[in-house]
Amino acid sequence: MLHITSLIAVYVVVVLQAVAGILVLTTGRVGPWARTELPRPRLWDFGALCFAAGLGLCRYGSTVRDLTVLDVVSAIGLALMMSGAVLQFRARHVGRAPV
Repeated sequence: MLHITSLIAVYVVVVLQAVAGILVLTTGRVGPWARTELPRPRLWDFGALCFAAGLGLCRYGSTVRDLTVLDVVSAIGLALMMSGAVLQFRARHVGRAPV
């Protein structure tokens, strides 16, 4: 039962993250929770989509029985999650030019 509950919870987060990314991709506008502090919404969009895909792959990888496939899927999912998190971080923090 716990496995099914965690599967549902993770996929709800994945869907919400992907919907937020698709919203920015199609309209160019972000949700009200990040509207004032997001100088680069397109970069944040690609980060949200990468993070959602990586989280979904990691969760799917936990259901696979073959260890080789599990290692490959989990590594790809982790790389996507990390790159998505970095892209979202870079979208929020604009580097300043040296004085």
